[in-house]
Amino acid sequence: MALFGYPLETIYLYGFIIATILTVIYIFFGDIFESIFSFGGGSVSVVTLLLSFFAMLCGLSYIGEYLFSFNSILIFGAAFAISFIGVFIMKILILKPIAEAEQNTVQRMDEFIGCKGEVITTIPTEGFGEVLISSQFGNNAILAKTVGKKDISQGTEVIIEGVQDGVLLVQNIAYSLKKPKL
Repeated sequence: MALFGYPLETIYLYGFIIATILTVIYIFFGDIFESIFSFGGGSVSVVTLLLSFFAMLCGLSYIGEYLFSFNSILIFGAAFAISFIGVFIMKILILKPIAEAEQNTVQRMDEFIGCKGEVITTIPTEGFGEVLISSQFGNNAILAKTVGKKDISQGTEVIIEGVQDGVLLVQNIAYSLKKPKL
């Protein structure tokens, strides 16, 4: 069967190639496109699902036309159904759990107040260093500065006294009057 003077296999193949290229571009630059054009209102973007659906539809239709001698409408209908089910399963089993996992690992900086950490980059009196904090989600290396009047050397255990502009305010645990959170 032909459409616009081209065989359906050719149209499906070009559709598959274009959808795949757009999907790869969207994987790398999707966040930029979503912020510039203000679309994609959720943890799982509709554009991801549409591009995946179109790529699967064209790919399955091409394979169906190439391998089987059934009616083209029947092949397209089967490819449509399989693509719809495939994208639905992809959303439920892959994309949604990944989006939820990303949201669960985000911690607020205020939750670190009172926690114990270890200095991994020496913190000078008038400068910044890094503190390694262990939590249930793993280890976090976070920018820190001292609230005391002395440098804090690498390997020293500290307690987080506060947070200012995304920087932890820390004090040597030996000089602190607070007990660290467990």
